[in-house]
Amino acid sequence: MIEQVEQYRPHVIAALTDAGPKGRTVKELCSALGAGEQAVRRCLAALVVTGEVREAARYTPGARGAVPRAYSLPTRAE
Repeated sequence: MIEQVEQYRPHVIAALTDAGPKGRTVKELCSALGAGEQAVRRCLAALVVTGEVREAARYTPGARGAVPRAYSLPTRAE
C-alpha cells in the first residue's frame, strides 16, 4: 500500500495544483489521472493526514444528494 501511495503522490499533487482553490473530488481526480478510485482515496487519505492536502465539502446549490468532498492544496498562508 505504501508503494501505491508513493506512486500516485506526485500525480495527485500535480492534478490538485492544476485544479486551483476549488480543488477536485475523488471522481474528478480519477478521471484526470486515469487511476482507480481506491488508489486515489488511499493516496488522498495519506496526504490529508500529513497536511499536504486539505479536505472540504463542496456545496453545489440545487444539487441533490450528499455533498461531495473536494481536495485541494493548502495556501501558503495556512
